[in-house]
Amino acid sequence: MRPPCEVFVTKVLSAIRTVLVKDLIDRHDLSQKEVSEELGVTQAAVSQYLSSTRGDEKLEKKLRDSEIFGRIQNLSDKIAAGNSEKSRITEEFCEICDMMREEGILQEVL
Repeated sequence: MRPPCEVFVTKVLSAIRTVLVKDLIDRHDLSQKEVSEELGVTQAAVSQYLSSTRGDEKLEKKLRDSEIFGRIQNLSDKIAAGNSEKSRITEEFCEICDMMREEGILQEVL
């Protein structure tokens, strides 16, 4: 049995980042390098998010099919426009997780 914090980091956080990275690149035409700099991850990590080798594809689909996707797109818009500080991005990730908990998605994963 894996501890919930490990599941959170490997599945939940990665799924959110996967959806966010794909949106930043697809809708805002940011490069992998630009995305990596904005999110504070390596370019290799961005490449893995794009190929869905990090995270959980089922969870990624659930995020895309829920109201949370709009929230992730909103965060993507702020990042692409340069209107979000790193600390605010972290807060928004926490708010997205809260939404996942409210919708019962987080409990399904943990």
